[in-house]
Amino acid sequence: MFIRAYLRASTKEQDAKRAKSELIAFANDHGHKIAAFYIENESGAILVRPKLMQLIEDAHIIRAM
Repeated sequence: MFIRAYLRASTKEQDAKRAKSELIAFANDHGHKIAAFYIENESGAILVRPKLMQLIEDAHIIRAM
């Protein structure tokens, strides 16, 4: 399984990386590894989220192969 993790916080005061270690532990507990992390501090109210767009683009490239 190829796992990509998207971590986002809405404001600059929040830490988008706060759940990263928990996600890694969860994946390890289930015998998986996370191949890529996409981390950003951007509001969910706007669609301009560069890391989310990169994740979607990367996922499409893999599916096309």
